[in-house]
Amino acid sequence: MFGSQQALINFSVFSILPVIIILFYVYKRDKFPEPPRTVFITLLLGFGITLPIGLLIPVVEGFIEDFTWGVESRHFYQAFVRAAFLEETMKFLVIIIYCLHLDKFDEPMDALVYGVAASLGFAAYENWQYVIVAFGNEGSESASAVAWIRAFTAVPLHALCGIFMGFFLMDAIFDKEHAKLNLFLSLFFPICLHGLYNYLIMSESFAIKNYWIFILLGIFIIRAYFIFKKERKLQIERGVESGHMKVLPITKDIILTIITSGFLVIASSYLLNQYLY
Repeated sequence: MFGSQQALINFSVFSILPVIIILFYVYKRDKFPEPPRTVFITLLLGFGITLPIGLLIPVVEGFIEDFTWGVESRHFYQAFVRAAFLEETMKFLVIIIYCLHLDKFDEPMDALVYGVAASLGFAAYENWQYVIVAFGNEGSESASAVAWIRAFTAVPLHALCGIFMGFFLMDAIFDKEHAKLNLFLSLFFPICLHGLYNYLIMSESFAIKNYWIFILLGIFIIRAYFIFKKERKLQIERGVESGHMKVLPITKDIILTIITSGFLVIASSYLLNQYLY
């Protein structure tokens, strides 16, 4: 009994360890670090979005049951709508509703830090759930395999989605040019990245899908590295923390961003189904 409880604790710690490592790395990239309290609150809010997502999943799944879907189009819908759209939209709302209104959110690097924190909050719960379910159903060996695999795939994927959400969002609020377009891309691009990752896993068309996943992650990890390098260099060149003019997006644009992103992925699912079947 006690051995089983200890194993449960060990796997719980192991499941959230990648989240802690990645968040610590990202936090240390910021020359003018954000208050730990607000980063931790953002992490908790990211963790908390699992509740509304859980309530919305039956609605989204119910939609797919009302139509006749082929195998690949069903996988596409599950990957891009059920998972990517719901999850990335909730992360997006955490940043828009909470983070953007923080006084300390005053420079572009902050968008990257809070984007990752919100994403990893959700990743912490999801990873823990997968590992513990594997432990309960198939034992320690399966749980260990799931924990190791997801530590190098799903958790970095969520972090990357947060990075690119922040990347486009910092241009939307600190750059007057193309603000609406960047606001849209701050949600739609992570949805596409997340959805593509999921689809590579689900699709039966990719015989070497594991290789595609690592190629996808590798490309965007390299891009993320240069994003942080550039922003860190700009912070060093300024020398001192200096606030930027922050322009918050208006409610109408936020709603339009969510509706447009949702429409595009749902319409793509429908058109793919019509084309293939």
